[in-house]
Amino acid sequence: MKKQLLTLVFIFFLSILSSQAQSKKGSTEKIRTYKIAYLTEKLNLTVAEAQKFWPIYNQYDKKKMVLHREKRFNIKKRILKNGGIENLSEKDSKEILEKFQFINKQEYELKASFHTKVSKILSFKKILTLQISEHEFNRKLMQKYRGKKNKNKKEAQ
Repeated sequence: MKKQLLTLVFIFFLSILSSQAQSKKGSTEKIRTYKIAYLTEKLNLTVAEAQKFWPIYNQYDKKKMVLHREKRFNIKKRILKNGGIENLSEKDSKEILEKFQFINKQEYELKASFHTKVSKILSFKKILTLQISEHEFNRKLMQKYRGKKNKNKKEAQ
């Protein structure tokens, strides 16, 4: 029964994938769908666990992405706007570092809160599996992205 449900969920996610456009938002959703399918398979969640886990995880993941974008793009944009690190004043440099540290603290607190909530649903072994699986997924995604990038460079030559 559990395997059949997981298979149906996986097929559902694949059908969503095939119907999406190739826009940036579509590719983000495509990656998110792959991630959900990958984590579902790795965690081997029961139906009861999945019903409680995914809403918490989705909320956590959304907040994590907002913080990541803030750190990656807004801080980078501010540095570039000033003409690079070399052209930053000490005051601007200090403000950027403080913002960076503040976001890092928020990320830590978000993860700690997530672990507290999820530990009421999943075993610590599954939480550890989740962390490792997220890392593996991100690594595989980057390898795939780099492979496409290198392939496009070779084709352009």
